[in-house]
Amino acid sequence: MTKPTDHYSFVLLCLQSPEDEALQAQLASWLAADATHRALYRQLSLLWEQAPHAAFFEEADAPAATARFLPLLDQTKAATPVVPLTTARRRRWWPAAAAILLIAVAAGWWQYSRQHVQWIAKTTTDRPDSVLLADGSKIYLNKQATIKYPAAFKGKERKVELIAGEAFFDIVTNPLYPFTVVSGPAQIHVLGTSFNVKAVNTTIQVYVLSGSVAVAHQQHSLRLLAGQGASCNTRTGEIKSDSTAGNNQLAWRTRELQFTDTSLQAVCDALSNAYGVTMVLDPAISKERKLNANFSNKTLPDILQTLTALYDYQFEQLNDTIYVHLPIKR
Repeated sequence: MTKPTDHYSFVLLCLQSPEDEALQAQLASWLAADATHRALYRQLSLLWEQAPHAAFFEEADAPAATARFLPLLDQTKAATPVVPLTTARRRRWWPAAAAILLIAVAAGWWQYSRQHVQWIAKTTTDRPDSVLLADGSKIYLNKQATIKYPAAFKGKERKVELIAGEAFFDIVTNPLYPFTVVSGPAQIHVLGTSFNVKAVNTTIQVYVLSGSVAVAHQQHSLRLLAGQGASCNTRTGEIKSDSTAGNNQLAWRTRELQFTDTSLQAVCDALSNAYGVTMVLDPAISKERKLNANFSNKTLPDILQTLTALYDYQFEQLNDTIYVHLPIKR
């Protein structure tokens, strides 16, 4: 909005004095003279009508605002007067002019604050952590994960971004404001549910614990229900269901592992994910042998000790890599 001129003062005076028939007649002539006059009148009329309902303006100090506003007018070169104003009339429209200007500024700031989203990034290092979102939803981050989320949700969509790593989402149900997790080019759309997302290189893995989600990438989409999983190739856009997905994918957070007729390769994959290590299986080890065991709140050394007792394998750890071999024959 431009700085006020005598056009502004005239319009504001007319809005403030609807009972003044002579002034309203001048207004009618002025409006008929130019389309820009009519546009300005519509703009100021709208602000004038909104003024009584602007809650954010109720505690504004109008006299102080007027005092700050008057010097600005003195510095502004006035346009050609539309109608001469008496001293009394000037006094009448100063507070209204200041109020209208302040409402315009407040309305502009309110609109900007509604559209502007302050994003927060969080990265974990060697231990898991969690984030509580503004709507009460919770995000649990595994080690070496990065999430970006808004300080407050605005608009009709709740959206966060999993930049890297793995996270478990426990989302508050709100059908009016759907929740979206963005991970690279893939999107996971939910209404209210709990699910796990892991982003590694060009693969996004999703497992649903409760509720349902829709995994989408380009023209591909797949709906998942509780107990179902899927993987998305972000390079090709292919999304396919994962029949091997299960609660063991949540073990990094729950420390609960259940193996039923599970191959040693699958056991190693689950341990790698749960404890943040890389397990390398000797190709000479039989793929036919299965494991039936449950582990609750066990450390990785405890589990490896149990596996050593159950099988004649050896586990050798070097930094974050564990090599599984057959025993050396003597």
